[in-house]
Amino acid sequence: MSSPILSLPESLAWKQAYMAAILEKNRGEINKRIDDAREKLYARLREITVGEGGPFYKHEHEEEIEAIHEADYLLEALRSSLAYRAQDATTLEDDWEAA
Repeated sequence: MSSPILSLPESLAWKQAYMAAILEKNRGEINKRIDDAREKLYARLREITVGEGGPFYKHEHEEEIEAIHEADYLLEALRSSLAYRAQDATTLEDDWEAA
C-alpha cells in the first residue's frame, strides 16, 4: 500500500515543504523546515475545509486531507525524536563529565 503523501502530485507546496523537512540533513535547520512545512499543511487544510467549495469540494480532496494529517503526524514524530535524541545526548555528556 502506497503512502497517501507520495501518491499526490509533486507540485503541492505543502508536500514540497514536507519533503524538504524530512530530507534535511542539517540538524540546525530541521526545526525551521518542520515549522515551515506545518504552516503550509495548515494553510492548505484550511483552504480545503473552509474554502468556498463546501462539502463537495472537501469530499473531492479526501485523499489529500488524509495525506496532510499523515504528514503532520510524521513531522511531529520527527521533531519529538530529535528532541529526545538531543536530550539523551546531553544526559550522556553530563554523565561522562561527572565520571
